[in-house]
Amino acid sequence: MRRFLPLTAVLFISHLCTAQFFVGPSAKKEDHFVYVKNAVLFVADNIHLNKNHSSETEASLYLRKEGQLIQGKEQKTPNTGNGELSVFQTGTAGAYDYDYWAAPVGNSADKNGLFGIGMFHQPQTLTFSKQASHTSGLNGSSNPLNISNRWIYTFSGINYYGWHFVGEETTIKPGYGFSMKGVQGSDATMVDDLPNNPGNAQRYDLRGRPNSGNIEVPIAAEEIVLVGNPYPSGMDLSLFLLENSGSGSLNTSCHGVIERKNATTGIAYFWDSQENGSSHYLEDYIGGYGTFSPVAPCTSGIYEPPIFKSYGSVENSTNEKGKNYDRRFLPVGQGFMVIGAGDENVVFKNAHRVFSPTANSATNKSTNRQQSAKIEVPQVKLQVEINGEYVRGLTLGFWNDASAGTDPGMDAAAYDLAPADVGWLQGEESYVIDVRPFDPEEEIPFFLKVDHENATLKFSAARTKDLQNKNLYILDSQSNTYHSILEDTYEVELPTGNHNNRFMLAFRAKIANAESPVELLLNEEEETVFSIFQNNRLGELEIISDSFSPVRSVALYDLQGKRIFFRTSFGNRRSISISTQHMANALYIVEVTDMRNVRKTKKIAVINPR
Repeated sequence: MRRFLPLTAVLFISHLCTAQFFVGPSAKKEDHFVYVKNAVLFVADNIHLNKNHSSETEASLYLRKEGQLIQGKEQKTPNTGNGELSVFQTGTAGAYDYDYWAAPVGNSADKNGLFGIGMFHQPQTLTFSKQASHTSGLNGSSNPLNISNRWIYTFSGINYYGWHFVGEETTIKPGYGFSMKGVQGSDATMVDDLPNNPGNAQRYDLRGRPNSGNIEVPIAAEEIVLVGNPYPSGMDLSLFLLENSGSGSLNTSCHGVIERKNATTGIAYFWDSQENGSSHYLEDYIGGYGTFSPVAPCTSGIYEPPIFKSYGSVENSTNEKGKNYDRRFLPVGQGFMVIGAGDENVVFKNAHRVFSPTANSATNKSTNRQQSAKIEVPQVKLQVEINGEYVRGLTLGFWNDASAGTDPGMDAAAYDLAPADVGWLQGEESYVIDVRPFDPEEEIPFFLKVDHENATLKFSAARTKDLQNKNLYILDSQSNTYHSILEDTYEVELPTGNHNNRFMLAFRAKIANAESPVELLLNEEEETVFSIFQNNRLGELEIISDSFSPVRSVALYDLQGKRIFFRTSFGNRRSISISTQHMANALYIVEVTDMRNVRKTKKIAVINPR
């Protein structure tokens, strides 16, 4: 159970300090500190921390296990003092792999100060840590903790040249994220019943003045910026994304009225990579960007893991895929990418801060806010295997407030594409998450491109969640055939080129398929609205509509139920002829459907003179 610490239990007041929460040595130079374990320390306004004299308890405020600091959304005064907050966080990357970080603390040069890798420490006891060293070499080490400064970058731009080297400098502004590789080796030092590093999971102690209040990050339209959770607590990513996208007001049951602004697309992208890499060369990097859509503030949102691809000169995808994380609530120190949509700054607020029981666990991991139930978004998850080499995951979500077009904070464009790739088609772009109202009659088109050579695609339904419709089909509009994918896969081979709009996801087959049994075709109770006649003298099947409704489709089946002919696109004609001269002499079932979906079936005999 989450515990909130009352201020009266931890507040140390000095007559020289006007902060609401003050911690530091007494007038008699006696050290004081606050130790928060498995609890939330809530301070409505600002904090003043003074540095202690003893190196063993130098920090003024310690957050351990699930301990977190949250400050009020009406905070008026910035945090002050030369004292430090100490919070543990664990990285997931080894020496060859990146984590995307964001700093929960800064130096004391400003209200929310700058950060650098000199503010990482190696835990020795619950309160004492050694400052990490850094190296310009390629690999860092775990014990003693030595971080390679070769891989410290921020990102703001539209391509690879948007990476900006930071190195060992303390210049990272609050709210910005940064890349950092992990370290080699292990560290068996036991702190709080856990080793510092059992192998490729280094625990760090981040120390500095705690960030708080509004934190702004400039972003331009279509610019990509690496940002991250800037607070020593969990963060509600959905609330942050929805406030920083779209326009107008959004009425919610969990946050009241949300005022939105057009700063980003409302989508977050998370770097995920193959574990235990073995090379620092760009062409050997294997990873990709997973995609999170909040959909609506009170939901769990939708996360779609990435395709892992090689980032060499020719980008090739691998047969691996990223892990599936619950991304709504971010842990301390988690970085992610956002894409600009307008000319507004991105703004982090104290209102976005929440208690997350795993906020101090490894970065690039999910949190699990347990104090309130989350609404699940009804959805369909597809998997499309491409050339037997990799799988593109796609999610179709259903939400009544969405549109069939693109909506900020709902529909998510693919961060990048593989040589042969598929997605939901919006305009001419590929989307990995598409959110819209559910319409059982709708047929939703796919983006599909093949760059280099023929590609074989296998469509399958990975999962359906809270979906009342029990059917899923892939419609090939070129052949006008529907293929069920709930219990089987649909495979198709395609040549090089753009195949947008050819394939669609459908919830019902609007025409009969080859697998339809013959007895269903011979339903004598259907309304008779067509005259069907096999003219063997001319070698033609002749069909005349007896009503004012034109013919929509014609299908022919053999007596085993196999469909041997299908055609649509008859214009508005009510009288048509179809050649049967190429057909074998046999009995066939004809099925004719008009524009009202009224059907008639009839058995015919084709006799072609030899």
